[in-house]
Amino acid sequence: MARTACGPEEEQASWWSSAPGAEAVFAGEMLVALTFLVALPGSGDSYGQSGGGAGVLFGFAIAAGVSVPVLLGLGFLHAVVFTRPALALARRTGRGAAAAAWLLSASAASALVAWCAGAPYGSALAWIAGTGVPPLLVAHLALRTGTRPGAVVARTSVATPVLVLVALATVSGMSDAGAFDTYEPPSPERAAYVGEWRGEGNEVIRLYEDGGAAVERVKASGFGGNGASCTGSGTWTARAEEQRYGLRAGVDIEVRSCPRWGKTWEVSGTAARPDLFQWIGDRDTGDLRILRRTGSVETTHPHG
Repeated sequence: MARTACGPEEEQASWWSSAPGAEAVFAGEMLVALTFLVALPGSGDSYGQSGGGAGVLFGFAIAAGVSVPVLLGLGFLHAVVFTRPALALARRTGRGAAAAAWLLSASAASALVAWCAGAPYGSALAWIAGTGVPPLLVAHLALRTGTRPGAVVARTSVATPVLVLVALATVSGMSDAGAFDTYEPPSPERAAYVGEWRGEGNEVIRLYEDGGAAVERVKASGFGGNGASCTGSGTWTARAEEQRYGLRAGVDIEVRSCPRWGKTWEVSGTAARPDLFQWIGDRDTGDLRILRRTGSVETTHPHG
């Protein structure tokens, strides 16, 4: 940073104009980061949820609009701690390096808070210091060129939506190119399903080699089940993935004594440790139930 003059006008500058655009730049950074956070495909299992589409983009647009005032408030706090003291120190000492020194020192202290919360110190320091650079550079450039604060905010307000669109296009293109390590559910052989599967609330399903099945205290998830549980015997069959209906590989379990029984269970987890899951209600708003394999069972059903 070049040395800046310290004239009467600068001494009497308002609190806002002492670091023009710093709040808006920080808010823009956070909005772009939020865009990546929402748009990047997750590496974990979504359990068949849509995880995208117009509904998600619409929800993101609403959330972004609501978050702007919050982000501007955070931007003001960020400027108070980082940008304004850095610029004030640079003006007082006449050395631009003083601003960089303040930013690095404040970032190091802030990273300690993140480290105490369990975050890696090096990564926290890099992120905090990195997000502090653009507001400082923009504010310094505006002061050096004499750009009005309102003009800086206006330009930032135009640039931020453009950057958000670029971020969305970048993520979409990289996703189409297969650049992300997204989750792929396993497709087990039939023998991998044979065994005992348990869920929360002492739910138990036992699948036998001969095709028999026994269920205990498993909630009925079919239409009109009303939370009733099912205990009884039946049969099961392995099912391959059905892309036409958006179903993964899994098992279909028939239990005639439970009229509201939802027979379809899909596979999740990994090939080495598969799980079975089922939704009660809509996939995006319902309750997810997961059964984990806990042991083996007899070769044939003990009652049949």
